[in-house]
Amino acid sequence: MATPFVPIIITTLHNLFTALWIGGMLTLAFAVFPSIMKVLGKSKETKQTIATIKKKMSVFVYISMVGLILTGLLMAKQSGQSTGFLTFGNTYTTILSIKHILYILMILLSIFRSLIIDKLDNLAPPVKEKLNMIILIINILVGVAVLALSAYINMMPAV
Repeated sequence: MATPFVPIIITTLHNLFTALWIGGMLTLAFAVFPSIMKVLGKSKETKQTIATIKKKMSVFVYISMVGLILTGLLMAKQSGQSTGFLTFGNTYTTILSIKHILYILMILLSIFRSLIIDKLDNLAPPVKEKLNMIILIINILVGVAVLALSAYINMMPAV
């Protein structure tokens, strides 16, 4: 039997993009940001450090978004079970469609957090910081739901 080299590479990249995005959010929310706050407090340097990290991490998020879309399309094609984007014809496509809806929500939350919040001039800086963290936590929860749906799909028998 020939080694399925291409599907292995595609799945590996898909998993890598997922780990980079969701793992990055988890690391930021529960290790990096609290550590910065503990060491620097609520100073100007804290805000600058967090803004710099956020900007650099956004690059990885955008790369992950594109990578996940491309590898996801290839994986869906390889599975032979997908009947199209956002279709609900069977259990597999229903779960996959819910996963895609949540993924789109993750993209929207990330874009809002990285591009829009800081430009909302009518919000005070502490409100922006809190809103940033709330959206990050919501995005983490949605990301975990996406991971759970992926696990569910992977456990389904091939049709």
